[in-house]
Amino acid sequence: MFSVDDLVSKYQEYTDEELVEIRGNIGSYSMEAQEALNIVISNKGGQEKLLQRLEEKMKIVNEIQRIENETQKLAAGGTDVSFLKKMIYSDYLTTEKVHEIIDNKIAENRLHEEDKEIKPRTIIGSIVGGGIASFIGGVLWGLQMIYSKKIFAILFIGLVLLCYGIISISTKQSKKNNVVVVATVISTLAALLIGQLLYRIFGYKG
Repeated sequence: MFSVDDLVSKYQEYTDEELVEIRGNIGSYSMEAQEALNIVISNKGGQEKLLQRLEEKMKIVNEIQRIENETQKLAAGGTDVSFLKKMIYSDYLTTEKVHEIIDNKIAENRLHEEDKEIKPRTIIGSIVGGGIASFIGGVLWGLQMIYSKKIFAILFIGLVLLCYGIISISTKQSKKNNVVVVATVISTLAALLIGQLLYRIFGYKG
């Protein structure tokens, strides 16, 4: 059983959001917990101050989301970044913070577009990575068939993830890229064929 002092020390580490959540379910807590919670909230300025801080945090979160959405929309229309920074302002955030959010969103969009772009690295990486994935996946698939004589759906999922992971590392691109997706499908099918061939050679008795 925790003492009030123990619980006070514990609750002092909680965020404002966590304290409000506990406050909403206070009826299900022990008397010691209720007393400790009241002490901590009082030390933080009282419940009203707590709610005010949360409201301010929510305003900032919503404002950041608004700026990101406006940046996304205007950048998609081809608006120049320097002009975009002049158009978007905030009543809650400093100009420096607004510009930082815009820059981060632009950088995120650029990475997203680069991820979808088909480059020489994408083709070469898919071929090399697909070959490696097919071989490794095929050997593992063949071994599991030889020793278990069964096909497990969960291992098939693992095979797909293995092929995708190797190709993704080779290309440094993700499933958002069509070539990566196609290469994953092909390497998975190739791995299944290699595994089946190994089973026929080393494990099949019939």
